[in-house]
Amino acid sequence: MTTAEQPPFSYSLHNVTTTVSDLDASIAWWNRVFGLTLLAKSRFDAIGADVAFLQGPGFRLELLQPADGIRLPELTAEPPAHIRPIGNKALVFRVEDLGSVTQTFRELGVTIVWEQLDLGDGSISTAIRDNDGNLINVFQEGASPVG
Repeated sequence: MTTAEQPPFSYSLHNVTTTVSDLDASIAWWNRVFGLTLLAKSRFDAIGADVAFLQGPGFRLELLQPADGIRLPELTAEPPAHIRPIGNKALVFRVEDLGSVTQTFRELGVTIVWEQLDLGDGSISTAIRDNDGNLINVFQEGASPVG
């Protein structure tokens, strides 16, 4: 493994962003399924989109609703074809008890792509889709080299 050189500036992750078709419906979905809370909601006139910032445990999620949003079916393709388009693939969360979390997803009526899949490194994963079809991977740590 190589060691990265220190960049000539300091930085931290501010947020992760995803576009949505209905901002209010997405705010409600993220609150209901993951308990994210609304920090702020406004408009970005420069890009022609409404925006909401949600707070999660140790991260912020930015939801953008563009006035002229389009769907590209390749971006929400079923796995494993979902990895073919170059770009972001999934939001990934780590949990301690995937069985319990998967059961919660079932009870909430969340769209499940796969349940408790053995990833081959001792980790297991349940993948779901948000209300716009974006892939979210939730895994329980195993022997993965990056945990």
